[in-house]
Amino acid sequence: MIALARLALLAGLASSQITLAGRAGVPDFTIMAALPWLAGATLLIEQDEQSNVPALAAIPASRWWAGVLAVLWCLLVLSFAGRLYDPLFWLVPLVALIGLALLVGLSWGAPVLRQLAVLGLLLPAQGMVNLLLPVEPLALATARISAQLLWLVGQPAFAEGNQIVMSAQVLLVDGTCTGRSTLSFCLASLVTLLILLPLPRRGRWIGVVALIMVTTIGVFLINGIRIALLAFTVEDPGPGLLAALRGFAFWHGGVGAQLFSLLAGSLVCGAYLLLLEWHLRRRRSNVP
Repeated sequence: MIALARLALLAGLASSQITLAGRAGVPDFTIMAALPWLAGATLLIEQDEQSNVPALAAIPASRWWAGVLAVLWCLLVLSFAGRLYDPLFWLVPLVALIGLALLVGLSWGAPVLRQLAVLGLLLPAQGMVNLLLPVEPLALATARISAQLLWLVGQPAFAEGNQIVMSAQVLLVDGTCTGRSTLSFCLASLVTLLILLPLPRRGRWIGVVALIMVTTIGVFLINGIRIALLAFTVEDPGPGLLAALRGFAFWHGGVGAQLFSLLAGSLVCGAYLLLLEWHLRRRRSNVP
């Protein structure tokens, strides 16, 4: 019952933050925030299943009060500082996961607590990656990739700086078109998989480097396809769902753009599972 109450509290905090982000009209933040919440909930559920959850009375007072204060801090931030430009808003998953872990009865030095801290830091880390990655070289590379893809499907196009020049229109590739958010999301997904489904220690770092390279190349190709798709859209598609699928806004920053982010995330998960399966088969073949 206590474990169920903690999970319900986590779901309430997560849904509150994601709802505020959705109302602010920032779908990228919604996907970025959902990742640490879901991964953190998975770790907490595993912790409840692997060990007996102590009663509240058995939890040391220092940890109990620290957990309660962390949850109250999250509620205050969501109530009064719920704005995307507020740094405290980005730290809600970190503080909430650590606070709920302390209420589960974990000690300050528990490995699971450190893993939850890493998962909680994924949200501000994604924001920092989006802020620090240079826009100009990414825009130039994206324009060239998209123009080449358009040329391959028979659409006359060429890249001129960060612009894709076609016979009927010109597409400008700016910061939101470079795939920075998708790349940061995919790298955060890779860190999440390393925590939830760790690779064997032997050859781990070689595999991680290979996955980062595959992720980077795959993200740029998938984002290039999305930008190339914009050449076949219209500004005002008219009413209706089918008409919206032909709209520029749908694939530029709407639901269609998020589908490409999920596709890139699926590529990361698939590549990671293939590498993990390869390690497992290799280990079985070496067993006498």
